[in-house]
Amino acid sequence: MYELTVERDFSAAHLMRGHPGACARLHGHNYRVLLSVQGKELDETGMLVDFAELKAVFDGVLAELDHRNLNEIPPFDEINPSSEHLARYLHGRLTEALADRVRVSHVTIYESATSSVTYRED
Repeated sequence: MYELTVERDFSAAHLMRGHPGACARLHGHNYRVLLSVQGKELDETGMLVDFAELKAVFDGVLAELDHRNLNEIPPFDEINPSSEHLARYLHGRLTEALADRVRVSHVTIYESATSSVTYRED
């Protein structure tokens, strides 16, 4: 089994409804996101998927969130845009976008240099 990982970043604002502290106020993060995909079969060039192609798909999904207020974007207009929810959301969106190429193994989101969340399906 091969596993490839690419890293991208985006900036966005959000607030956490119902949070008892400062996170209840609008604030922003410079998110760093790692996408790991896996597969068994290499193509005729010896690659699972071209890194450039993987990054292009990843960038397209992240562009929907970049420099936005996450609370205004479905599903985060109804659920809190926590890093946990964001990781699961990105896993699902990237699974849809890459379904015909590779399997998404996991998505890791850093909301700061020292705090991250990883989501993987069972």
